[in-house]
Amino acid sequence: MVIKYRYVPRHKNGHFINIYSEPTEDFMKAVHFPREDDLNIWILGRYGPDDPQNFRAIPIKVTYELEVGESHVQ
Repeated sequence: MVIKYRYVPRHKNGHFINIYSEPTEDFMKAVHFPREDDLNIWILGRYGPDDPQNFRAIPIKVTYELEVGESHVQ
C-alpha cells in the first residue's frame, strides 16, 4: 500500500474548483497538486480563480493498493 497526499483548493464557502476555475462540490473533480507550493503558484497565476484570497489548500489522502485476482496468486 502506498499513501500520497494531494492538495486541492477549497473556497471559504465550501466548494472546490476544477482546472478551469469552475466551481464543483466533488473534490474528486477538483484540480489537485502533489505539493501545496504548486497549488499556491497555480492559484495566484494566470489560470487560477479571480478571487484567490478566498481559497485555501486542503490536503487529500490518496491510498494506492494493488489488487491481485485469485488467478494471479501462486
